[in-house]
Amino acid sequence: MGFLRFVVWSALCIGLGIFLGTYQLGGRTPWQAMQGAWSDQAAPRLDEVKKKLGTDAQPTERHSEEDRKAVDAIISKRSRG
Repeated sequence: MGFLRFVVWSALCIGLGIFLGTYQLGGRTPWQAMQGAWSDQAAPRLDEVKKKLGTDAQPTERHSEEDRKAVDAIISKRSRG
């Protein structure tokens, strides 16, 4: 019974993939229509969110000069011994 269920679901998934990739509705396949909808609606919004979040910005360093000297001292001790 499990093997039969596997074969049926596999056939349905393959059939759906073939339909999405080949059958034309209004001159475009359903897959092309989904890609067009994504690029028209979701992609610009995704770019806006990325700009608001500032994902490309480098982190700012917030260490004092004393902190840097302390870290340098620790590093120099480890490299010697």
